[in-house]
Amino acid sequence: MKGADLRVSDAERDAVADELARHLQDGRLDAAEFDERVGRAVTARTQGDLDGLLTDLPPRPAEQPPARRRGGWPLPLAPVMLFVIFIAVAGAAGHDGHAPDGRPGPWAFWWLLWLVPITIFTARRWLRGRGPLTGR
Repeated sequence: MKGADLRVSDAERDAVADELARHLQDGRLDAAEFDERVGRAVTARTQGDLDGLLTDLPPRPAEQPPARRRGGWPLPLAPVMLFVIFIAVAGAAGHDGHAPDGRPGPWAFWWLLWLVPITIFTARRWLRGRGPLTGR
């Protein structure tokens, strides 16, 4: 028995009808041609009856798996925070914040290190197109 002489199942008829409906929605078929082809698909008994109903239409693109969203920070937050805390504690323990000549020393501005994780967070949000800290 050849492939064209094999009997088709209801599921195979429905699959062809669904494919024709997609082509109707995409504008490749008009309503009259769709009705005629679906009528032939529903009454098909063999594979030969279904052959030709989709041959002049482009094949459906393979479904792609959903894109995996990469979450989290570009750098782990815990090490960044530990680094900032270490620098702050080391600076506070090692200096009083002023140089011997009375000018502010480099450790007087340790709080500026908080700008590192804030900058990373803000830049990441801008790159994703969400805007700065809006939560959109």
